[in-house]
Amino acid sequence: MSRAKTSPRAIASGYVTLFSVAFRHDYYNASGGICPDLTATPAPDTAQLMTSLGMLFKDQGTGFAVLIDAGRIPALLTSLTGTSAGAPGQGLWTRLSFLLAARNPDFIGITNLPITTNAAKQNLYASNLTAVMPGQTIMIGDGEGLGTDALLPVTGASLTVPTPASGAVMLTDISGATVDAPAQTGASGTTFDLSHLPWGRYALAFTGASGKAVQPPRSYRGPQAWLYLPQPPQSLCLLDLLLAQPAAGMGDPAAFPVVPSASRPVAPVHLTVPFAARATYWSYYIVSQARTGRLAPDLQITGKGADFDKSSAALPNGDEAVLFTSTTPLTLEQRSHYHFALAGARQGASGSRDAIRVDRLPVAPPSPVWPSSAAEPLSGSSEMYVYV
Repeated sequence: MSRAKTSPRAIASGYVTLFSVAFRHDYYNASGGICPDLTATPAPDTAQLMTSLGMLFKDQGTGFAVLIDAGRIPALLTSLTGTSAGAPGQGLWTRLSFLLAARNPDFIGITNLPITTNAAKQNLYASNLTAVMPGQTIMIGDGEGLGTDALLPVTGASLTVPTPASGAVMLTDISGATVDAPAQTGASGTTFDLSHLPWGRYALAFTGASGKAVQPPRSYRGPQAWLYLPQPPQSLCLLDLLLAQPAAGMGDPAAFPVVPSASRPVAPVHLTVPFAARATYWSYYIVSQARTGRLAPDLQITGKGADFDKSSAALPNGDEAVLFTSTTPLTLEQRSHYHFALAGARQGASGSRDAIRVDRLPVAPPSPVWPSSAAEPLSGSSEMYVYV
């Protein structure tokens, strides 16, 4: 007996979208900001929760989606942990966590992050609790792109922090509730064992002898929040997506797909995770190919959007170059809007002048990007060599 085939449309009709998440990057101006550089993976606890509630994860190449079997929505509503708003930890804090990894090795170079960012030591943290709506788009963060403010240090399963002279130190989760993490206190401080906790963001909470919250010890200059991630971290960002608004006034209601008290308790939420492009100082090394004659002093770069300082530079092979460096950082783009031209002459030993003109100089590539100075960690230096 033959089995009737079920159409893909019929299968899909049984699922409801909870989240669709798109990655956007200002560098990709030629493709409307669509960013193909990241891949998302559900954290282990999230994968288990999704399986138990009939959710599906769908990688879309430039983002991802989370869907749920419509018949499992009642179970989803009863699974939301917490109660009403009140003391720390109360509220609806059930969330899905995803590790975002960069599939493009040049991602840090083109992104407005400190150029020394090391994913083994720092990761970005993002959540729909911080979503904003500039226009009709729900953006994670401030809408300007995840940057330095979203970077947190990472830790493995063991975390040691100073202990107050009188009192204690505890770990809290994103709700502010104290987590049950085994701890040992010794001469080096308090050491927490995080191995049984889900990967995520954890903060320090210090209490005095009376049990009330106090400021960290003056001797402690370290971070107050950490990301617990697998070691060594393969991710660049930990993204938390809360299913429901945890409490009134916390986050934009439009950023959460589940409203337990509504007649239609689930509505798709479309989120964008934005990144801003890096701006670098552009350096043009102009080198004469002719062994006789020198580049004339009137050599210049023209074009809108930047001014250039001119100096001389010796290359490692002994060649002399005229170096033009932009006075301000210029944004890196997939299709650069900058158009610079070179004009001048080469002077011969006999006094002759050969005209030099390059109507369109090369623009800065996405790689390599070199550090420019410690004072400007968000900028960098892009070098182009032009032989005339």
